[in-house]
Amino acid sequence: MSDVRSMRWGREMKRGIVLVSAARIAGAAVRLTPVWVAAAVACAAAVEPGVDNLKASFAAQIDSIGSVSGVAQTGDTLTFTQTRADGTEVQWRVAIDSAVIEEPAVDGAPIQGHVVSSWYADGELIEPLGSMSRLPDAFLEAGIAQDCWALWDADAGRWGWT
Repeated sequence: MSDVRSMRWGREMKRGIVLVSAARIAGAAVRLTPVWVAAAVACAAAVEPGVDNLKASFAAQIDSIGSVSGVAQTGDTLTFTQTRADGTEVQWRVAIDSAVIEEPAVDGAPIQGHVVSSWYADGELIEPLGSMSRLPDAFLEAGIAQDCWALWDADAGRWGWT
């Protein structure tokens, strides 16, 4: 190394800088590109059904309801506001009690997701009466209730609630 280069190298090393030629960087990028492409393809591969994406889909389904706003999630608890037809607002808290993935009993049938949750309207527990959920129609029309099922759409890679 020439004296000038070695002096520069010494100064750069003290600053924690490593000098690498552009040719080396370009060569490394070319060698790494197939690895990054393979990693990107693997990440973009089909999504598998799981408890986490079932819970996320449950929350997204609630958030998709037109009268619902301000959905926030902390762990397995959702909070949001629903505006009734008369303009009054209800503060909801939904606790996901369980979320389970069930394999189909029949070949070719879709995988099922089962979510059981406790719903509180303005702090009061809304308990179902037998098979009647007692939730507002907006939730039921979206396929959501205290005890609800979702079907996995393998082609779309997502849960369906209706």
